[in-house]
Amino acid sequence: MHLNGNNRRGLFSRFFTSTLILCIVLIAWSGLAWAAAPDDAKPGQCKACHSGKPVLPESHIDTGTMKWQQCLMCHKNDKGPLKDRIPVNHVRMLSEPPVADPVQGPGGSEKPSNVPAAVSPAGADKKTDGDARLPGKSDALKTTAPAPKCTACHAKPEYNQYFSATKHGALGCTACHTGVNEIPKHMQGKQPSVTAPCLNCHSRILEKGLHKDLQKFSCNQCHGGIHPRESRSPSPAKTEPAKAATPSVSLGTPDCTTCHSAPKYRKHFSQTAHGTLDCATCHQGIKDLRMHMKKEGKKPEPVSCAVCHKDTAKTYEKSYHAIAAKLSCLACHDDIHPEKAVKGKGDKVAVITSCLKCHKDTDRFVNKGHGAKVLAGNRDAAACNDCHKTHAMPFFPRDRDEKAKKREFYTGICISCHREGGVAGNYGTFQGITRDYGETYHGKAKNLGYLDKVAGCTDCHLGHNILPADNPSSGLNPEALVKTCGNCHHNFHPRFVSYVPHPDPDNPKGFFSLYLTKKFMIALLAGVFMFFWTHSLLWWRKSYAESSRLIRMGVAEKTDLSETKRSQYVRRFGVKERIMHVILIVSFFGLVLSGFPVKYTDAPWAQSFIRLMGGIEGAALIHRISAAAMIALFLYTCWLSVKFLFPGFRFKGWLGRLLGPDSLFPRPKDIEDCIGMFKWFLNRGEKPRFDRWTYWEKFDFLAVFWGMFVIGGSGLIMWLPELFSHVMPGWMINIVHLAHSEEAFLAAVFIFTIHFFNNHLVPDKFPLERNIFTGTYTLEALKKERPLEFQRILLENRLEEIKCNGPGTGIQFFAGVFGIASVLIGLGMTVLILYEVFRTF
Repeated sequence: MHLNGNNRRGLFSRFFTSTLILCIVLIAWSGLAWAAAPDDAKPGQCKACHSGKPVLPESHIDTGTMKWQQCLMCHKNDKGPLKDRIPVNHVRMLSEPPVADPVQGPGGSEKPSNVPAAVSPAGADKKTDGDARLPGKSDALKTTAPAPKCTACHAKPEYNQYFSATKHGALGCTACHTGVNEIPKHMQGKQPSVTAPCLNCHSRILEKGLHKDLQKFSCNQCHGGIHPRESRSPSPAKTEPAKAATPSVSLGTPDCTTCHSAPKYRKHFSQTAHGTLDCATCHQGIKDLRMHMKKEGKKPEPVSCAVCHKDTAKTYEKSYHAIAAKLSCLACHDDIHPEKAVKGKGDKVAVITSCLKCHKDTDRFVNKGHGAKVLAGNRDAAACNDCHKTHAMPFFPRDRDEKAKKREFYTGICISCHREGGVAGNYGTFQGITRDYGETYHGKAKNLGYLDKVAGCTDCHLGHNILPADNPSSGLNPEALVKTCGNCHHNFHPRFVSYVPHPDPDNPKGFFSLYLTKKFMIALLAGVFMFFWTHSLLWWRKSYAESSRLIRMGVAEKTDLSETKRSQYVRRFGVKERIMHVILIVSFFGLVLSGFPVKYTDAPWAQSFIRLMGGIEGAALIHRISAAAMIALFLYTCWLSVKFLFPGFRFKGWLGRLLGPDSLFPRPKDIEDCIGMFKWFLNRGEKPRFDRWTYWEKFDFLAVFWGMFVIGGSGLIMWLPELFSHVMPGWMINIVHLAHSEEAFLAAVFIFTIHFFNNHLVPDKFPLERNIFTGTYTLEALKKERPLEFQRILLENRLEEIKCNGPGTGIQFFAGVFGIASVLIGLGMTVLILYEVFRTF
């Protein structure tokens, strides 16, 4: 193609014009780009525009929100002006009027957050504790924007995010860190800050609490986490072992684990109970860190554990390990810096392992005891500290009470686990074992507080030997029991060890004979009480109704005796019978008052009764003296009965005397009288006519023979068990113990309710029948109560023989006081006994 001159000039003109326009557009776009920044960008935020390659060194502080004058604080002495090294529009952006970034201070006032007082805004005439004003070098600095925040350099979370969540988080940096007058020098490391004493604010901390007793301490020992290196949990309670954290040591010093970097100082230690503490909490005395790192000077001295564990230390001071063995804390707690990972707090295997360092006989202390169960994986089984206590292992002085106190302590420990609801009780293996122990004399004496007189758990179970009885190495093996029982009992037959120390009378499979004995005694008690309480209730109703009817009608009972004969006294009991009855009453009350506190050891009144009698031994002495008196009285009564049947050793006519009207032996008429009495109760007939003895009086008399056989015989066996083991097996002691207890209940409640009612509390005799004490009553009373005897006396012409004077003043006073007191004591005991029965039913 051929171009002429004009075409060439036109092409060149268009090219030049296009190039010029393009340059103008590029220049304008470039200027706008340099002059504008994102709307939300703040001065000093380089990355808002320069999001690619960094324009500042990595070591440069964060320039966010910085102003031009703040930049000059460090760069004013640079070679060449700073403005010549950055674009003019950047200078213009940084030179905008400074904008304050205040935070609300106390009382609503504004103050810069984390801004050193050395570069506080101009016009700030007031200064806080620890602040220092920067001496003015030029007027320009007095009107500049605030200096960079401390967190511009100290940007780690421990100085900003985590610190703000602490109790000191609301304070400015200069509240504690003072001495910075020139920020540039401080940033260059030429002017370090000085940490103010904590006592500047906490001036009264030494006047109260734990700090009051401390003499040498550094706040940083315990409060080392002023600038925490991890986020604080909202709750102080930790649910997981502490993670491996680097504890700070002292003011501004390097981390101890920098040198002490083994797992036992870092990873494993952080899993322990002390894992959240700083090293300097326990290791004190480092004055010069450089010398310490060179292993020069004194080693750090561990602080006494009592500084923190004050209560534990006081408890430990009274323990066996402290008093007798003189062991320090580290003798057992030698794993403060554990070589291996901690499995868990309070690990029972670790406890046993620690104890075996001194108590090396594993066959004695572990293999036969609870420890074997723990090592086999049963975490509910008892470890050493469960029984012997960690810091409170008791020290028993070697005196006469040592064995008793030791027995009481360890028996209580055993019961706490083996009781129903305890750890061992939850397995059902030993169901009711402590309850059954409490029903034996051993357990009853223990409940009353006299365990020093009987065997406790460890006397038979030997403490560390819990193997089953069929194991030859068991302390419960029959061969071993002969020796074990022989520690307390002597001169017994080997069959004595068949005694069951934990008898369960409600388990027919475990102890069938005892089960049958209990069922028989319950049936006997139920039958006797049901019959005679019904008898007494109906009698009271009928007698009260008859007396009320006569009073309402205003008439007296009819009698054919003259006034003189009605008031004539006749003898019913001789002096001998009256003395025997008084002895019977006294001995009976002695047995009841000394026996029932032992039967009902959990009753609130039981221990008071026992203490009044001089303790368990005093009660036993009173019980045995009373029993001896009653047995002697019973034997004498038997002798009198023989003399009555065979007077002058004549056997002729003995059957007639046995079934005669003066005999206390039952006869057919007694059955007729009993039936007739119930008819009278129900208004179906007349009241029976009685002779010298009524059917209920004969029952009382014959009950003594039954009671003495059961109570007296069983009491002798319980008194001398070793002797009777030569004629009976040991398990018979369990049976006689149950029979003795239940028969005693029958006798006491029967006497205090039924016997008292029949003779004293029935309405026409209330409140007391005195003839058992005076020996006499009126002829009118004789005819009314025993009409058949009255007729026999008249027919046999013996009236003059039995006539006597009325009782004197002295005998009447004795009868009233002694009789009423006996009735009141008996009724009072009845209330206590029945209350306890229904309370434990």
